[in-house]
Amino acid sequence: MPGEIESTSSAVEAALTTLIRGLTLRNRDKVYAGHRDLCRIGVPAIPQIRHAIEQSNWSKVQSSSQLRYVTGLVSVLHDIDEAESDRIVKQLKRNGCDVSVAGALDSIRAFTADYTQYETRGIRIFEHKDLAVKRIVRPMLEKWLMNVPQEDLTDVERIYVMRPGDLKASGNYTPILFSINLVWDNPCSRWNPFSWVFLLAIESTLYHEIGHHLHRHTFGQDSVQEAEANKYSNYLMLSKSSQWIYRVGRLIVDIPSRPDRKRKGGS
Repeated sequence: MPGEIESTSSAVEAALTTLIRGLTLRNRDKVYAGHRDLCRIGVPAIPQIRHAIEQSNWSKVQSSSQLRYVTGLVSVLHDIDEAESDRIVKQLKRNGCDVSVAGALDSIRAFTADYTQYETRGIRIFEHKDLAVKRIVRPMLEKWLMNVPQEDLTDVERIYVMRPGDLKASGNYTPILFSINLVWDNPCSRWNPFSWVFLLAIESTLYHEIGHHLHRHTFGQDSVQEAEANKYSNYLMLSKSSQWIYRVGRLIVDIPSRPDRKRKGGS
């Protein structure tokens, strides 16, 4: 048991060091790697994260790196345990933290307060509470994810279901953190013909982003990566989906072969 505690403590220290270094140097890859590892360790990481926050006086923040430091640590704490992050935020505000820190911390608390959380196929789903929908989102997501082979979903941490306007694109994939953002743009009722068109686009986008994850694609727009993600999406829409309209349309153009299952890149 003592050996396990020491091992966990060392893992937390290493992940914290990576996160803090990334926050200080504005190195996105290190930030994501440290954040991901701390979230995977979970609750045992909380005491050391709290200590890293509490060892500084946040009453006056004089640089952007200080603000990145405290918000980055509170953000990872929030992802592990919202109640614990609320306690530390209230403590910092009671102690008279800088107004810039208070504003950033309130934004972190509000983020998931705006989302309903549930889980399907081992993936945490964050669904925005203010989606303009006339159909229940959760059953549709569950149905679509059932079309995806379980091994293709390995390591997907979370899916954010967002409102139109929350994201410039219809969806995107965050490497390292292995999370997917999916815009839900379907304000139509079940029997409205346009509803099926909108759902078609959302479903295809979900598979596209899972395709990015499957191939462990990296940041940025790349024609090869987009082609691989499109191929994966097309394969699922044609072979697994019940969206016969999509099948007919795509069959007229081409029939993609089974996508290469070899995972590329990643970290």
